[in-house]
Amino acid sequence: MSKALQAKIDELFDATKDLKTLEEIKPHCDRFNEWVNTNTSYSQKSLGTVLSRYGFYKKFKSIPLEQGLNAEAIAKHDENGNVKGQELKHYAVLMCGLDRDDWKQRNETTRVIGRLGNDQEIDPEAYLEVTGQLLESNDPHELAVGIIAATGRRPHEIIARAKFAPIEGQAYQVQFEGQGKKRGDKPVFPIATLYPGEYIIKCLYRLRREGSTRVLLREVANEFPNDLAAQNQSLDSRRNGSLNRVVREYFGDKGDSEPVLAFRYEEEQDNCKALRAAYGALATDRDCGRSVGSKMLHYARLLGHFVKENPTDRELQGVATSLGYADYFTSKPVPFPTAPQKEKVMQVRVTDEDYETIKRLQKDWEAPNQQSVVSHLIESQQKLAELGKQLLEAKTQINQLKEEREKMSQVQPQQVTVSQSELEAMIERMVTQKIEQALSNLPTTQQVSQTRESKPATQTPAKPQEVIDWVGMSNADLWATKVKGASEEKIRRSYEAICLYNDTVATGDDDRLAITNQALRELSRVNGLIVGDWIKSHADEVISHNSKHGMQNSKDPSKTETYYNKHHGAETISKILSSVNERFLDGEALKSQQK
Repeated sequence: MSKALQAKIDELFDATKDLKTLEEIKPHCDRFNEWVNTNTSYSQKSLGTVLSRYGFYKKFKSIPLEQGLNAEAIAKHDENGNVKGQELKHYAVLMCGLDRDDWKQRNETTRVIGRLGNDQEIDPEAYLEVTGQLLESNDPHELAVGIIAATGRRPHEIIARAKFAPIEGQAYQVQFEGQGKKRGDKPVFPIATLYPGEYIIKCLYRLRREGSTRVLLREVANEFPNDLAAQNQSLDSRRNGSLNRVVREYFGDKGDSEPVLAFRYEEEQDNCKALRAAYGALATDRDCGRSVGSKMLHYARLLGHFVKENPTDRELQGVATSLGYADYFTSKPVPFPTAPQKEKVMQVRVTDEDYETIKRLQKDWEAPNQQSVVSHLIESQQKLAELGKQLLEAKTQINQLKEEREKMSQVQPQQVTVSQSELEAMIERMVTQKIEQALSNLPTTQQVSQTRESKPATQTPAKPQEVIDWVGMSNADLWATKVKGASEEKIRRSYEAICLYNDTVATGDDDRLAITNQALRELSRVNGLIVGDWIKSHADEVISHNSKHGMQNSKDPSKTETYYNKHHGAETISKILSSVNERFLDGEALKSQQK
């Protein structure tokens, strides 16, 4: 619908911009109104906002307006209804969209007052627990919602615009750039993060490098190549549904008696705006234990409603905008959760055949990596051992029952009321119960057994093959190993580290670094021929990133090589690589050179 409405607005503007009489303009307006009424379902509350979003009013303001020709003078009123002047408005604006009475009715809502009078309490620990789960998710929609919940940013900011940079000495803050709804301004200001800032930066980069996110960004950029506002609207339109579904699933949906995040006044379920409001309440309560006025100002700055470098009292009206979100509170202390610590990954050796079995099990179980398959098999083995122990206990109990029955039959045969068949049935039930109890706690045992049975009875010993889950390995272990196969993962991580640096830390041409063979070679410590092969196989990604920051060759943008870095000089390049290494590779890559 967004593209269709935009096209209709453009069509109306092109048809009427040069017309000079009401009689000529009116038929075009009538056709526009008929189309809107027939093909859209916008309410009075939303129509004015939608038309403004797509530049309807701005377009007609750009036309030279002449009283009685293409425009009419309309009285302007103050809040008490008194006339305070005249304003020329194009006939298309007067006849399409909302009239003065519609705007008045639209602006006389009481929803914010109602929310502030019906505020809701948040349980910080429950909110942060769910947020942490989402930040660890491999699903891009869940990951995006986790970042929104932890930073209070809008969906299109997280998907495309936001740049986060760490702030020295402030573990739970980042420098934020890329705020929407600023009409040309590009403010950069610090915001709180509910999880460590460095961890949030890595989560954001993980989202941006995810395949479907990259495809979405490319499609939207091609659709509106020179209009960021239209791109943002398209991103929100295409992702809001899926993101809100995640919010409802994890934080609260219609019918939930005890949602993780209490529903706001006149809302039946949670959404991304509720997360923005909840974030503001928790971050302000955690970081600003001062006066009410100081908290209001802090809250407005967190949400980006009051971010000018040299504000005046007049700009305090931005604080009033934040009141629309200020209906959550907490009576519990807000903790500082830590980033999850990854377990150290070790190397194992298996035969070719066992390796194929692991890969098949990974596919069958939909496991994220081979490491999780091995963990699953170990867990199954432990439970099989427990099953053997329980069966041994059952056998002991059976033997005891037999001995007792024999003794009783010899001493007092008339008192033995249990027949041999009844005893055997009792024993069978006991054994069956033990087996079922053990098997109920044994996940995917059937799949494991089927895989084992599928092997031939006689096997020729195969040469052991090194099976290493490179993706799950820490940077320290990866750069320390010389095993064949580690090179590609080192190059990949080096590439991602430079991209992350350019996207979140670099401020301009003086400290931005193009993806080149030399840069990846120095950072990864891998042979230049191997780096060259990697760049060729990932040419689209390399060219796309360099082009995004204007670092690609202008004469032939389709080639991977670029000479952008030459203007830095060797010393500057070395400093940038050291910064990339320390921030995003834990200092391991270039340390290996010293060793």
